[in-house]
Amino acid sequence: MEKFYLTIKTFCQKYSSALNIIILALFCYLFLFHNLGIYPLIDIDETRYVNMSRDMFFLKDYVTPYLNFENFLEKPPLYFWLNVITYHVFNDTGVFVSRLSTALLAAFSVFFTYFFGAKTMQSKAYGLICAFVLLSSVWFLLLSHIAILDMGFMAFSMAAIYCAILSEFSKEQNKKFCWYFAYLFMALSVLAKGLIGIIIPAMVVFLCFLAFRKVKELFKPIYIIPGIIIFLLIAAPWHILVYKAHGIAWFNDYIVKHHFARFIDSSLGLGRKQPFLFYLPIVLLGVMPWTVSFIWQICRGIKSAIKNYKAAKSIKVWFTSDTNDKKIILFAVIYALSTFLFFSVSSSKLPTYVLALFPALALIIGYFWWGYVCFDKYTKNIKASSLITFIILILAGIIGAIFMYIPPQALEQYIQQTSSFYNYACIWLIVMPLIGCLCLIAKNRALLFISNVFLMLGVMLITTVHIFPMITNYGQNELEKFSKIAATDTGNELVTFGFARKYSLMNDFDKKIIYIINYDSKGVKEFNKATAGEIDKRYYVIVRNDVYENLKPQGIFKPYKTVEKAQKYILLVK
Repeated sequence: MEKFYLTIKTFCQKYSSALNIIILALFCYLFLFHNLGIYPLIDIDETRYVNMSRDMFFLKDYVTPYLNFENFLEKPPLYFWLNVITYHVFNDTGVFVSRLSTALLAAFSVFFTYFFGAKTMQSKAYGLICAFVLLSSVWFLLLSHIAILDMGFMAFSMAAIYCAILSEFSKEQNKKFCWYFAYLFMALSVLAKGLIGIIIPAMVVFLCFLAFRKVKELFKPIYIIPGIIIFLLIAAPWHILVYKAHGIAWFNDYIVKHHFARFIDSSLGLGRKQPFLFYLPIVLLGVMPWTVSFIWQICRGIKSAIKNYKAAKSIKVWFTSDTNDKKIILFAVIYALSTFLFFSVSSSKLPTYVLALFPALALIIGYFWWGYVCFDKYTKNIKASSLITFIILILAGIIGAIFMYIPPQALEQYIQQTSSFYNYACIWLIVMPLIGCLCLIAKNRALLFISNVFLMLGVMLITTVHIFPMITNYGQNELEKFSKIAATDTGNELVTFGFARKYSLMNDFDKKIIYIINYDSKGVKEFNKATAGEIDKRYYVIVRNDVYENLKPQGIFKPYKTVEKAQKYILLVK
């Protein structure tokens, strides 16, 4: 038996790189691709961007994105191009294929993080742990299952930053290729999200090389001249073509409104003004189940930095990066902190923006766990933080189980509707932390880390099977049903009145424009105008129930017949 174990150990050591790739590929499938198509597209952004991708696929206009048959000039096209490619490859525009490019970008981020960590730290174990931390972080997981633009921006900006930093760990003859790939990925980042695709990578790389005291490296002609040429060859053509097609209208919408105005003053852009620390709770909750160990690591890092500064009595000595681990941690801290501050300073804030700093957080958290798993360092901190995490999760599972059998009146109907989800979630939140506690007792460091990963795997499977499908039950399924009725005849017109833009309507009614009218002082006039068309046309109107009841006494809906009334919306026809 001992000889057998020795043979297995020798085999694993010999083929460790291949085995790591296979393990990562298996877990990427389980975390990112499994169940990807079993739940509907979710309003608002996912249904919007997927329908725009489908329009590009069918209209074959690869320069101008369209939404509801109108120019959509505020976003660059790379995400839509990637979706169009998958539509062509699979000859399908279904839900799974529409989310596939997002999942592939997430997998690319996981693998690149593995290779980056393994190369820079000269440790495959460090790369693997960082990759698993990123893969199992709850915010990264949630956004990898929704077809939106932010995953592409995170992946390509991360790749640009990684490639630039890799130049510091490469042989002299290979450095130029690292820089060329950095410019290539930065161009893709611009095509994924706009000018911020330059700002974030350039800011992080400049600050890092400033800390490394190697700023001159950034401006070497052998790197920067070919790099700029590569960047322009990739990023410039679409910008030139779209400007030729739409001129100053595109410039004002894309550059002025959705870049500068959005950053400087949200009231000039799209609103969404939030407090300065808006992203702090999102980041801390987003790295679950690593949150407590991350907070512990931050406190330890601050304490160590203060101690080192007092001992050094010089900021130059304090910022030392004479070893690989110091250099990587310094880079990861700069990456995370500068990106966090940039988005915090911005006037307009959305929860998805902060996804861009999660690769840096994975490198920081991964370093902590790598030291524990491989070298038995930080044992006290890891054990304490893990125990706190497990206690919180077990208590959450117990409280959930109590609510299942003795529900508060306010939650009774909700819990009844989601009983299967509640059962699985409560059991998983109790069982997996208990297994983690056993790993703590057994002092098995590797299994303790793995138990956290499997905890999140179960959470993700429960989410895709139960939570994501449940979201559409709050009105979206009604809209899709009503739009399908309206789409039975190509001569029909569809009007929505009294609620925000819901692009799930386009999933079936995608051959004609949908008239979307707000419930305000001008809304009634716009509604009457939109529905006072040709006599031979049939007008279907979807109205929110409360709006219908408020306006019904005024006789606005007198010419209409009720087709169907649901819990949140009513479908009328004239």
